[in-house]
Amino acid sequence: MKPACCSDIPPEALADILDIGGVEGLVALLPDEETTALQRDFHRLCADEYRLRILAMLGIRPLCACIIREVLGVAKSKLSYHLRLLQEGGMIAGTAKGTFIVYELTDYGRFCLDLTRKAGAYGRSR
Repeated sequence: MKPACCSDIPPEALADILDIGGVEGLVALLPDEETTALQRDFHRLCADEYRLRILAMLGIRPLCACIIREVLGVAKSKLSYHLRLLQEGGMIAGTAKGTFIVYELTDYGRFCLDLTRKAGAYGRSR
């Protein structure tokens, strides 16, 4: 990420960041592009109520898709879409059990669920 050229920064504003090396020091403290991409992907996956509810259910116990679908009240195709996104994002894993698949949280999924729970418990203060 390249910093914008900002030669018109007022000296009093620049004084606020001199202790970290000015604009260049601030840029050096920012996360790299790979980290930012991982953060973006996390937020995209957690930006849907169905996926958050799936994570919450799987945080209670591993479940088959039929139970998840019953609780959410969604079509098979819609549930399949959300489960696929969560699997591709590394948050859940599915294991075949006879004729159905049981889904469970991965370590990353548990970490993400914990973050979303903390955000919910923290609430908004204004």
